[in-house]
Amino acid sequence: MLILLFPSSTIQAEGLTDNEIPSLGNASSNLISIEQEKRLGKAWLRGLRQYTSPYNNPLIEDYLNNLIYSLAPNSEVIDRDFSIVVIDNPTLNAFAVPGSIIGINSGLFLHAASEQEFASVLAHELAHLGQRHYARQLEQQQLSAPLTLAGVLASILLAATTGSDAGIAALASTQALSADQQLRFSRKNEQEADRLGIKTLQQSNYDPRAMPAMFERMFRTTRHNGESLPEYLSTHPLSENRISDTRNRANQYPVKQYHDNIEFHFSKNIIISDYAESTSRAISHFNSIIKKGNTSQVQAAKFGLAYASIDSNPERSIALIKELLQAFPNKISLNITYAKALQKNKQKKLAIKTLERLLERNPNNYSVSYTLSEMYLQNDRIDSSEKLLLELSRSQNENPKVWYLLAEVHGLAGHIVDLHMARAEFFYLTNRLDKSIAQLKLAMQKNTANNLVIARIQKRMDELLILKNQPIL
Repeated sequence: MLILLFPSSTIQAEGLTDNEIPSLGNASSNLISIEQEKRLGKAWLRGLRQYTSPYNNPLIEDYLNNLIYSLAPNSEVIDRDFSIVVIDNPTLNAFAVPGSIIGINSGLFLHAASEQEFASVLAHELAHLGQRHYARQLEQQQLSAPLTLAGVLASILLAATTGSDAGIAALASTQALSADQQLRFSRKNEQEADRLGIKTLQQSNYDPRAMPAMFERMFRTTRHNGESLPEYLSTHPLSENRISDTRNRANQYPVKQYHDNIEFHFSKNIIISDYAESTSRAISHFNSIIKKGNTSQVQAAKFGLAYASIDSNPERSIALIKELLQAFPNKISLNITYAKALQKNKQKKLAIKTLERLLERNPNNYSVSYTLSEMYLQNDRIDSSEKLLLELSRSQNENPKVWYLLAEVHGLAGHIVDLHMARAEFFYLTNRLDKSIAQLKLAMQKNTANNLVIARIQKRMDELLILKNQPIL
């Protein structure tokens, strides 16, 4: 996690206005409460969404969500109502923010050789959350200047969107604390997160030795190949001593066999395909693995080939997925990819039927519901899409992607008041409070008869005005 502290005046240069971001209030030497951390985290996440691009693939989000919730029960995180975000960036990074916000760059999949290594990074981040290292740093530093949420957001977003070097340069031009203090967790924090992360891995049936293996590969790759330092290593500095320490800790646990969930490799191959220079490059990559790989590699590569071929050769995608479904008949990722290939192959009715059956077996599943709502929309079944998205907006009420699509569907259905209300939620979740309030005012103007809806709109507008004008802490 990267935390830089800027004075509130710096925020104007980054395009974040005072009336869009509430003040965090004065820092104190006391630990902030869990509830305060939650409010801080939600505000931070809204700011992040405004200035970074999400990696929009429900299958990846579902996989990451399931992995985190498999680790969390064996961590010391108190608030397990996680908000999980995937940033569209091929570099290696992961972060944990107060309020149980956990995020990764999509590139973390590209840099982890196995699910065990991937899980080790998340276990480490969970340990930072569980030990509340952010709040403890604030207490130890005895901050003398007012700490504003605007300043925190500006610094994190600057680093996230332009790279840590720019963040350091901007920090050096302010009166904030030194970059060396703020860019890194303390050595003690890192050792604690390593120790507890390894314990979480072992108790969650992941390989504790994957953490030193992941760290060592990152360290050696950057040192020997002369690559620039990954963002993750800027905020979580590695040394040979630290790697040795994690290896010694991991070796205290018995050696046993660990097996990756193939969904990790399906997810990784989706990202490999999406970041490939071209579709033909992705197809060549997966074909080469199929020719010389072992069984598990071949199965995952066949999925990657099917995914990469949806647009150019949907018939090949269908054949490959049918083959994989013989081995993994209930995999949601396979069934969704199959339905998308059918849709592209102009087998629209079968595609929709496939997803409807899948949703019956997996009620309220996010990736199935969202994909089916998109497919309904693509096939001009506006009412079906609207109904499904309304249901999804209740369980995914902090997912801007859902509100964005719902607004579009409301507009096509001619439900203009609902269109403005859905847009208001999208703008709120992407930190554009003025635009959100403006949409609610439009909804109020368009709705002249239904007093219950007017009351709902007014209540939401009052909530946003309070959020806009009152301190977060």
